[in-house]
Amino acid sequence: MVAVGTLAAQATDYTDKLLVLVNGEGSDQSATISVNEHDGVYDLKLKNFVLMNGDSPMPVGNVELTNIVPEQAGNAIFLRAAQNITVTEGDAEGVAFWMGPMLGELPVEIVAVLENGGLRALINLDLMSLMQQIVEVRFGDALVTGRGYHIPNGDFEAWHTSADSYVEPNAWHSFESASGMLAPLAGHHIDKSENGIGGSACARIFATSIFGIVANGTMTTGRMNAGSMVATDAVNNAYMDMSLTDVDGNGDPFYVPLTSRPDSLVLWVQFKQGTPSAAHPYATVSAAITDGTYYQDPEDKDYSNVVAKAKNAEIATTGGQWRRLSLPFVYTESNLTPKAIMVTVSTNADAGQGSADDEVLVDNISLVYNNRLSELNVVGFEADKFDYTQAGTPDLDNLVAQANGQGAYVLKSLESGDEGQRAVITVFAGDLLSRSVYTINYDGVFNGISELAAPSAEGTVSYQLDGRQARTLRRGQVYIVRQADGTIVKRLHQ
Repeated sequence: MVAVGTLAAQATDYTDKLLVLVNGEGSDQSATISVNEHDGVYDLKLKNFVLMNGDSPMPVGNVELTNIVPEQAGNAIFLRAAQNITVTEGDAEGVAFWMGPMLGELPVEIVAVLENGGLRALINLDLMSLMQQIVEVRFGDALVTGRGYHIPNGDFEAWHTSADSYVEPNAWHSFESASGMLAPLAGHHIDKSENGIGGSACARIFATSIFGIVANGTMTTGRMNAGSMVATDAVNNAYMDMSLTDVDGNGDPFYVPLTSRPDSLVLWVQFKQGTPSAAHPYATVSAAITDGTYYQDPEDKDYSNVVAKAKNAEIATTGGQWRRLSLPFVYTESNLTPKAIMVTVSTNADAGQGSADDEVLVDNISLVYNNRLSELNVVGFEADKFDYTQAGTPDLDNLVAQANGQGAYVLKSLESGDEGQRAVITVFAGDLLSRSVYTINYDGVFNGISELAAPSAEGTVSYQLDGRQARTLRRGQVYIVRQADGTIVKRLHQ
């Protein structure tokens, strides 16, 4: 992402990847969103927006939302709005006609997040009445490719040639690309299977026997090292180190960047043992989130660079059926910043055990980000209950709302109506791709303004919709105004 500040306009231009989904079908491009802060509010403009009709570009124009009141969630600034707008002409060179102004007023919703010097945004344009289409726009590499938030090629559809005409799934590695002095003897332990869920591709990991010693089939997002004929020697491991510059047959590094805090790892597996072993009956999967410095599995020492771990070392045979596994991450108490993740799957939880015919099929491996509340100080709270009714009037400052996601964002807001007030709590998952909304309805009728002190003779007094006096009025916001003559009106500040 490239951010360029423009001093004259007090705006910042963010240039990044943009994914446009029209009725679920996507195309990506590069785009720029300009963010302008003024008078305590923000304007956002998606510049020179283009829709793709097959291979033909359809220039739309500038999509701009104005006077968005910011909301703070930790270190992130959220900009949320739902507005009816008219798309204006763009200024890209070589474009003679912009379609946007011909569309009239369009309902547009946006959720944008300013965090760590970058911008992520989700924009929905409702074109149902005009073109029978809902256009979903995702801005930012993290939302377009999942980089930093998700494991690439988790469906194992993409493969590359590793060595000696063998293949490995993109972003994943086995002994075909291993390092270590015994790598040439490590053998072949992975291939592509078409027996995935729904007939799709999946990864097949299998054990072999080398000089009578069982070599477990193993797959990792890091790199395998084969350095000893003793199976239990920790020099035989999966490892990652972001300082290393080695790349695989697809030109990718032997690590997966991760800058977020997922809550669990989910995958689907089929496991069978060629020869059942009562002493060593299980396959295994493990994951470690680190600060990007050297880490290996199995560990050869206590590592202080680990942010979180997830593991299941008791994967029993599945009888030819797909089984869904969910592994919760356990976070350390350190303040380390996550930078990389290593996931490793093996045909046996114990090195050199099992049989030469053991096999694990793996499909649809992904990271999950929770979007529920774990705590809310209202009567009868349940994580999956989203509507409540309480007596009295709301007090957001004393409304305790704790998310159950490590990287989740919690936003609190007030809404007022003729029947009273309600508090709305929105929990966004750490990857922004899902959310939950909790509503607390209060039975007290909103009439507090009439009980406040009268204004001075010089003018009026304005109040926010939650009843607090407004010291600074923001353009585009609605206020309740008590005028000098004592009358009360609701007014949009221009």
